[in-house]
Order: sequence, then structure tokens, then C-alpha cells
Amino acid sequence: MPSVINKPLKIMLVAGEHSGDILGAGLINRLKKSYPNAEFSGIGGPRMLAEGFQSFYPMSKLSVFGLFEVIKHLPELLTIRKNLKQRILQQKPDVFIGIDAPDFNLKLEHDLFKQGVKTVHYVSPTVWAWRPKRIKKLIGSLSALLCIFPFEEKYFEKTPVPAYFIGHPLADQYKNHLETLAARKALGIKREQPMLTIMPGSRVGELERHSQIFLEAAKICSESIPNLKILVPMADQGTADIFSDIYKKSGFLLDLDMRVRAANEMIAASNIVLVASGTATLEVMLLKKPMVVAYKLSALTTWVFKTFNLLKAPYVSMPNLIAGKEIVKEILHKNVTSEILSEELLRIYQDKNIGENMVNEFSKMKTQLTCDASTQAANIVSKVITGEISS
Repeated sequence: MPSVINKPLKIMLVAGEHSGDILGAGLINRLKKSYPNAEFSGIGGPRMLAEGFQSFYPMSKLSVFGLFEVIKHLPELLTIRKNLKQRILQQKPDVFIGIDAPDFNLKLEHDLFKQGVKTVHYVSPTVWAWRPKRIKKLIGSLSALLCIFPFEEKYFEKTPVPAYFIGHPLADQYKNHLETLAARKALGIKREQPMLTIMPGSRVGELERHSQIFLEAAKICSESIPNLKILVPMADQGTADIFSDIYKKSGFLLDLDMRVRAANEMIAASNIVLVASGTATLEVMLLKKPMVVAYKLSALTTWVFKTFNLLKAPYVSMPNLIAGKEIVKEILHKNVTSEILSEELLRIYQDKNIGENMVNEFSKMKTQLTCDASTQAANIVSKVITGEISS
């Protein structure tokens, strides 16, 4: 990045949820090293606030999930976006950075860009996976698009979208991860005991669709693997309570250890992982553990996806998308049964070569993703500010 300049810059950002707050804080931290007098404002969370950021609205106002919840809060969200746009145009920032939250940020970025504001969007919308027509919202709306996966930059090469691969922040976080024995010691569990970690999801719907089936698969595995311990990391106490209730109703008696906010340690401690498709598959990959990926959509969502042909990606899990080929087994929709899941888990557990080959591929991809993403993002933003990257 360029040397320190005297002019205090105005850098405005919008993050809509927890993950965006983490990305925003890392970016602000790096930008302050080149622009120590810069003013950072917009909408953000506690981590961004800790970096000296001024938030005009609580970030929780944007953290709305689910179709009906969005509809309920839509008037307020539209009002916030309208008022924020007016404030941004009045303050004339040197750059505006929308962090993920595409439904809120893409329209805002488009309007600001048309008014001469330099705009950067951090985290590519998944146009490569579903609703590809959303790419139209990116064209002519951005000075730069920051991509956290290498295949995204390649996807945009044949389009007018100015996309740049910067690496994945989670890969930086897991650059030096816990080894298996150290993780088991930290959890207070036996060194030699076989471990299966199950991760049925972090949303209520995912837990309701996956938990019972994952538990049944774990029970079948425990009948073939003596002394098998089942580890269950939960995102928060609310999801832990939901899973605990499902487990109690199942009537299964497993050697099960459920903990809140212990995913890193539990994945690292395991021999194999059964995980619902999502960001968790990336965590398992970065911690280099063999896995089976499963995902069961609701009946209505499945009908919508099939009827309107919305899903375009050949795979759903991050390891396979990054590799561009099947590295991990994906078991989806009607095939998500305890028999099929347990059969695949046992196959990988019993044939060590399968797991070793998987882990070797994970190591390559982890190296590819570990780029100091926050610094790379700050470099691109700085070039947008200075005009080295022009619209």
C-alpha cells in the first residue's frame, strides 16, 4: 500500500451480520496502518466499533433472516438504506465498502456508484451457484469486487465485473491450528478413543432436518466402532438447547459430548466429521479432517429449486467447489438417510487411504486460500482510493 498521506480519508462501510463484522474489523485494522487519520463510519458491529468505527445504526437492524422476517422488517430496512444513501452522498467518502449482505448492499452500491462514489463489495454474491442473473447488479456498480475463493475470480474473468481474489480470512485464522492430541487434551478427552464429530447445522431448520438422522448415523457407527465418542459443537446456547431436546427424544444412549463454541477443538480432535453443507465444511477442510457432507432441504425449497432451475453449481460443499472436482462425498436431499451416511462414514474410517488422500487435497487448498486476506483487501481498497484501480 502507499505511504502515509496527510489528507484524512472518509471510508464508509456496511456490514450486516457477525461474519461481516469480523471482515470489516480486519480491513479497518489494516487500512489504519496506511491511513491512521482516516474516519470510518457506516453500519457495523462490536469488532468494527473496537477499531474506532462509528455506526449510524445498530448492525442488528440488518441481521434479518428468513423470507417472512425480511418481509416484516422490509419497510424499516428500506428506510435505513434510503437515509444512509443520503448521508453517504452528503459526506462524499473516498470509498464505500459493502461487506457481504448483498440484498442490502448491492442496490446501495449501484446508486452510489452512479453518483460518482467509488465502491467496493467484499465477498462475492454466490451468482456462480444460484440466481446467476444477479450478476447484472454487479456490472456497472463497483470499482472492485473482493473474492474469497479463487474460482470466483475465474468466474468473473469473462464479465465486466472487476473481481480480485484476496484469500479467505478463515484460512488465515486457521493457519496454525490445533493438532489432534493437543485438541483432545484441551477438551479433556482420551488420547486414543475414536471420535466422530457431527455438525447438523447452525440454523433452526437445519437442526430440525438433520439432527435426528445424524444421531441415527452416529448410533450405527458406534455399533461398528468400539468406544466411539460423539462430539457435537454448537454455535450458541439456543441451538444447543434445540439439539439437546432432539437427542433426548431420540432415546439413544451414546457417548456424546456437546459443547457451545468449541467447533475448532472438536473438529481438530476428531477422526472423521459428518457435517451439514455450509461454512462448516470449510472449517473442517482447513483443520484437515476427513468428512462426509450432507444436506436436506425443506420440501418447499426443493420444489422451488427444481422448478425454476436455480441451482447452477456442480457441487454444494466448499472443498469440492474450490477443487473443481469431488474430493468429499456429498449426500443430498432424499439420499440423506442414516444408512447411507453411516455406510460412507464407516468406509472412510476403515480405509485409511481414503482419509489420507482427502487430507492431502485439503492441505493444497488451505495453502491456496491462506493469503492474509485482510491485507490483500486493504491493498485493493487503497488502489481504488488512489485511482490505481479505476472504474
